[in-house]
Amino acid sequence: MSEKTKIIGALVLGAIAGVAIVKLLESEKGKEFVESAKEKAKATADNIKSKINQLENELTELLQMQQEFNSNDKA
Repeated sequence: MSEKTKIIGALVLGAIAGVAIVKLLESEKGKEFVESAKEKAKATADNIKSKINQLENELTELLQMQQEFNSNDKA
């Protein structure tokens, strides 16, 4: 098979896959899938934000403890 034939074949397969994905996402099940994915993404983002806030609080607490330790060490 020539290089040109391989490229054309890849383009045709890509186009077919694209059409299949669009048809799937336009169907009722596809819409449900997209909505479910959005909900899971939002829940994951909220979870990550919560963990970041928790880590920030813990880091602030540790830094305050370190400053107090250094202050007491100098006295």
